[in-house]
Amino acid sequence: MADRTLRSAAVMASGTVLSRLLGFVRIALLAAAIGTALRGDIFTAANTIPNSLYILLAGGVFNTVLVPQLVRAIKNHDDGGQDFTNRLLTFGFVVLAVVTIGCVVLAPAIAGLYMPEELKDPSRAPERASMVMFVRLCLPQIFFYGAFVLVGQVLNARRRFGPMMWAPIANNVVACASIVIFLLIYRVGDPPSTYSHGEELLLGLGHTIGIAVQLLVLLPYLRASGHNYRMKFGLRGTGLGHTARLGIWTVLFVAVNQVTLVVVTRLAIAGTASHDVGAKAGLFAYSTAMLIILVPHGIVTVSLATAALPQMSALAADGDTAAVAQISARSIRQTLAIVVPAAAAMIAFAYPIVTLIAGYGSGKNNLTLMSYTLMTLALGIVPFTVQYFQLRTFYAFEDTKTPFFLQCVIAATNIAAAVIGVRVLLDAEHLRFSGVVLGAAYALAYLVAVLISRPVLRRRVPRVPGSGIGLPLLAMVIAAVAGAGTARVVIWVLSLRIEWSGPLGAILELAIAAVVMLPVYAAVSRVLRIHEVNDVVSMVTSKLPVRR
Repeated sequence: MADRTLRSAAVMASGTVLSRLLGFVRIALLAAAIGTALRGDIFTAANTIPNSLYILLAGGVFNTVLVPQLVRAIKNHDDGGQDFTNRLLTFGFVVLAVVTIGCVVLAPAIAGLYMPEELKDPSRAPERASMVMFVRLCLPQIFFYGAFVLVGQVLNARRRFGPMMWAPIANNVVACASIVIFLLIYRVGDPPSTYSHGEELLLGLGHTIGIAVQLLVLLPYLRASGHNYRMKFGLRGTGLGHTARLGIWTVLFVAVNQVTLVVVTRLAIAGTASHDVGAKAGLFAYSTAMLIILVPHGIVTVSLATAALPQMSALAADGDTAAVAQISARSIRQTLAIVVPAAAAMIAFAYPIVTLIAGYGSGKNNLTLMSYTLMTLALGIVPFTVQYFQLRTFYAFEDTKTPFFLQCVIAATNIAAAVIGVRVLLDAEHLRFSGVVLGAAYALAYLVAVLISRPVLRRRVPRVPGSGIGLPLLAMVIAAVAGAGTARVVIWVLSLRIEWSGPLGAILELAIAAVVMLPVYAAVSRVLRIHEVNDVVSMVTSKLPVRR
């Protein structure tokens, strides 16, 4: 069972790796084309809103509740869950269409919700108009995001994990193409904070078409998985009432999460909308740093969690709580074996990382504050990873109520720390550090979440051999700090003779750091007998020609 989970995770991870790489190419192109200050923040906010609204209005149910329900339908229904799935897809498509149309009509009000007071000043009317236009062009993404997740969850329930992880590659290709065309048509350098109508259409529609293509890629795989979709209305007798009752708490969960996102977005844009000059870490810096820290999450955490959730759901349905505890803990340890050194590397080498991603064109003058933002956010990736798996364990038991109350704690901590940090501790002169402070607030929120969630989860799953994570995590942190520290010293020594500058220098610096850090991390892990790390090292070295 463990081998099957790892194989499924490997298929998903390979697609995610390529998708993430293309995602960073997109970020690099955006940084070069529109910069990383207010101009970049306006488009970043508008392009983020559709996904946020989808998650708020439907995504929580689609992402977390439906997989256990689909698994049970496939397992227990005489038709292999065909009727249940058809009714579910039809209902979902109709709801998404209605929601999308309503949001497009309300685009100005939605854009205003995410704007800070600094951007509502009468002198900022052109910037406001650009943001409203971008929001209107991007909001149709809600339907395509939702339909993509619906179809993808049907494939996941049928253990076809790869397509959903590979499809975003098509989205990134289309988005990158639109930005390249933008660079060829419009000037690059130090552009104003506003956009022309042509620029708005090219960037907005280019990214929306990318999401639509991402959905279209999945459709052939739905039929190949054995499900023949036929539009079918009506919910009576399908058991979807049970799903809806479970979904209420999930909707409340994501609502609380989206309140946090609105607050963070407003505070981040406030940093770049301030009238002082110079480098600023706002929404673009925060969002880029968030994408960086979520690389190991997308490659490893999501892959293992997606592969493990159907197994945990089936075991929970059978009442085997001990096996659920073991699978959950094993998945956490396997993930942390990669996430912990990744977090250490992001903290130790934040500047060359952001230089490689955003050090081009209009974005190359904002790298120091972006690197500070990455450092503070990287502190939160380990507790975020642990919390992510713990919530999936609750979902395996169809418990959506407990995660809601835990998310309230996370949101309250994050919002309080963010507001106090940006609006109280930062004066007007230092408001440009808003992204850095928001990163620290995020890390604090998830640390508090883990400390609260762990004992709550113990009431659901027992303490059994193989369900611990504390000591392995401590050992991984020691090994990762040793590896990153050694690499940092080597880079410092080499810097006495070598000048690291620009993206090419960043590539060289990161390559040397990896060559030094990874063997040290592996060696210390072997001494500390961290089995999960040793298993990863053995799996990698077994593929080498010399080893064979």
